Amino acid sequence: MTNLRKMLSIATVGVMMLGVVACGAKKPAEEAANSANAAAAEANAAAQEANKAANEAKTEEAEANKATEEANKAEEAATEAEAAANSAEEAADEAKTEAK
Repeated sequence: MTNLRKMLSIATVGVMMLGVVACGAKKPAEEAANSANAAAAEANAAAQEANKAANEAKTEEAEANKATEEANKAEEAATEAEAAANSAEEAADEAKTEAK
């Protein structure tokens, strides 16, 4: 019976020590979890900023493409105007030739 009491006493002390260790480990675990949450929040904020920058770049690219299209249309119009001017010049030359 004495041995059983000693074993129970040792077991009780062991369980109490485990409880102390577990309580001592809780605070660093909570701090680590808080740090991980803060890092995740910062990563999310950085991802949102990156997405915002990507969207702005897409908008600027679309505006640049639109400006390029308008420049191409203006160039085509200038080419057509030049062709019309050449035709008018040729017609004027023919009219001069016929007038002589």
